[in-house]
Amino acid sequence: MNSLDVTLTFKVYWQFKDFPHLKVTKCKKIIDVKNNKLLKYGIRGFYINGYYYKRNQINQMLEIIQNEKCPF
Repeated sequence: MNSLDVTLTFKVYWQFKDFPHLKVTKCKKIIDVKNNKLLKYGIRGFYINGYYYKRNQINQMLEIIQNEKCPF
């Protein structure tokens, strides 16, 4: 069976306070930018670094992404 890699672009608005490599979209998709993977939604939440978090717990762990200023 042949496989094909596809590159998608998501607009992200939040990131995790403890895990800044995890970004969140408006539709609550969590993207791991370090590994270029989309995290799968479990029964009621997500597995992040070996721990299970419910969606309401995740909302408390997020912060807005600040715009980075260009140094030049």
